[in-house]
Amino acid sequence: MCFCTVDTGKLVNRGFLNGPMCPIYGFGMSAVLAVLTPVQSSTLALFLGGMVLASALELAGGWALKKLFHTTWWDYSDQPFNLGGYICLKFSLAWGVCIVAVMRGIQPLVHRLVQALNSTPGRALAVVAGVALLCDIVVTVQALIRLDRDLGAISDVARLLRDGSDAVSERLGTAALRVDAQVDERRPAAEARLDIARAEMLDRRNYVARRLMRAFPQMKNHRYEAAMEQLKDWLKEKKG
Repeated sequence: MCFCTVDTGKLVNRGFLNGPMCPIYGFGMSAVLAVLTPVQSSTLALFLGGMVLASALELAGGWALKKLFHTTWWDYSDQPFNLGGYICLKFSLAWGVCIVAVMRGIQPLVHRLVQALNSTPGRALAVVAGVALLCDIVVTVQALIRLDRDLGAISDVARLLRDGSDAVSERLGTAALRVDAQVDERRPAAEARLDIARAEMLDRRNYVARRLMRAFPQMKNHRYEAAMEQLKDWLKEKKG
């Protein structure tokens, strides 16, 4: 998130969820603490271990999101030494440096804070945070399911209009005139459906989907790629 904020010049929530909690970082840090605490006295071991663990988690997370939601959220294909676009050497090295800094500078402070909260109020706070995390997951997943449905609707309308135009171009004479008339009859309804889909996607209720597409500008939907690009264009028009 810090890298993207500096890179774009504005605050960007790069998390999968809407709130301040980022599960992939939480799981990643938990894995680092479990595996690398015994070797934290060695800077080199901490750097190499952190680089490998964080890269493995980023690779697994990107693959899982693609399989679950048919969507690529980030793409390092333009970076040298990348693996499937999920990870690349530059960011793997950055992960190693960040983990050394966190383990040496931030984790001791967090550890003392957790120890101080090891009481009834602290446990209550943990329960509240857990419930908030669960609610955020439910809201985000529902928004992604709705996004996939809306992209399918946009794709269906575009295919309807395209198939009609293709049919006209493949026929000649009076047959072409009849097909052209049928296309003209269907076009207003199809365009109306497209306008409805656009209005729904730009509605405030779809804030989660819009936020994710702005946070991950390289996001690609592998089932409805053209519809995703159309939706991005709509968002740019609204922002402009």
